[in-house]
Amino acid sequence: MSGIAINWTAIYGNNNVAAQMLSDLSLNEMESVAIEPLTQQLNALQQQLTALQNNSSAWTTLQGDAGSFLSGLQSLGSTGLQAMQASSSDPNVATAAADGNAPSGTYSLNVLQLAQTEIDGTASTAISITDPNVALNLSTATVAFVVGGVTVSIGVNASTTLNQLVNDINQSGAPVDAQAAESGGNYYLKLYGTQTDQTISYINGTVALSDVGIFSSTSSGYQLNQVQAATVALVSYQGATVSSATNIYSNLIPDVTLSLSSTGTTNVTISPNYSQDVQTIQSVFDNFNTWVKDTTNLANAVIPTSTSSSTANGTYQLNNNQVIHSPIPLTELDQVASQLASYTNSQGMSLGTLGISYNSKTGTFSVNSSVLTAALQSNLSGVQEFFQQLSGAISPLVSDFSQTTQPGVTADALNNDSNQETQIQQQIANVQQEIKQAIANAQKQYNAFISTMTGLAQSENAFKAFLQQNGGSQNGG
Repeated sequence: MSGIAINWTAIYGNNNVAAQMLSDLSLNEMESVAIEPLTQQLNALQQQLTALQNNSSAWTTLQGDAGSFLSGLQSLGSTGLQAMQASSSDPNVATAAADGNAPSGTYSLNVLQLAQTEIDGTASTAISITDPNVALNLSTATVAFVVGGVTVSIGVNASTTLNQLVNDINQSGAPVDAQAAESGGNYYLKLYGTQTDQTISYINGTVALSDVGIFSSTSSGYQLNQVQAATVALVSYQGATVSSATNIYSNLIPDVTLSLSSTGTTNVTISPNYSQDVQTIQSVFDNFNTWVKDTTNLANAVIPTSTSSSTANGTYQLNNNQVIHSPIPLTELDQVASQLASYTNSQGMSLGTLGISYNSKTGTFSVNSSVLTAALQSNLSGVQEFFQQLSGAISPLVSDFSQTTQPGVTADALNNDSNQETQIQQQIANVQQEIKQAIANAQKQYNAFISTMTGLAQSENAFKAFLQQNGGSQNGG
């Protein structure tokens, strides 16, 4: 009977006490009373679950921040400070890009020839094609050619149009682009190779190909109408001529990629890319500052501010974003910052001498790019060795916080949260089951209540009717 509203007084009358009691208590009300304590318990469990999930998310964020900082710091001591740059004295001839292993120096080269694709076809001297969509009246034949190891075979006949032939070639999958070119009002087939140094070899259908402009008939036979031959690139370098199937050389100068643009000479200079190294170091300490920001936001009860009341320790306000109520993240971060700021190697090099300064008020690092660039220029290997040593000193502390497997500070916290989440989820499932059972019991009790009260309502009306009948008979007597 759930969901059905019954007007009991309309059935049994306004003066029927049992009907009034039926109207005063609905099924929904009885169910609500039955499950109210369980609902409160469920809400409390769901709040606990949400708090644990938020806590886990916060720990995961800090774990990731610490991991990003650590991996960047470790990279500085290995391959992170090997950025090289390449410049060309004539970028119209060639441009260059170098990776970290490229040897410093200036290298002269002479581009003798560019790699290029084959281009064939000119206006036909055999027939006049004024509309590429009109049948060419070709003799039945098979046009065939080979390019890039792919053989193209296309049947033609009297009804074949130039555009049909173009479409069939382009759909063949061969490294060639066919077009219906136009010259002086006449159309013809033009084939462009799409890969340098790949020649197009025609093996069948010479007469049909002559009709569409690929060949011309001469007294001595058929002549290929070649606009451009496929060629390899040729570069003279250190007394040798080196060829390439493309205009990209990746092995001429070790770990340098050359991109050719035209013939001519140019000098390629390879040198350390100090600007890139500075950006790499900056990104590492940006990662550390992100770790500081997230820790302050997620694990600190108070945050610095300039608007709230002052205290003996400075100016602060309550942090409503705090999720982690453990001192570990702040303690961990303070220890790492302290070690970073105070570390000096045996050569007397420190972050400060490299232009990387620590602000104790904000807990963050800033990088003076000019000072850092000068340090890199004067002693690149020494700077890299410093970061290698610094990484070795800092890594054990940071890795204990950043590692994703147990044992580890963050990993242990996340595992503990996960276990609690599992327990609470089971409790939620149990309470939800109890709510279902309580609702079922309430429905049974309500049905019994209705049965009892409707019986009383009927008896009450019957008794009233009896009284009225007997009272009427006595008055009539």
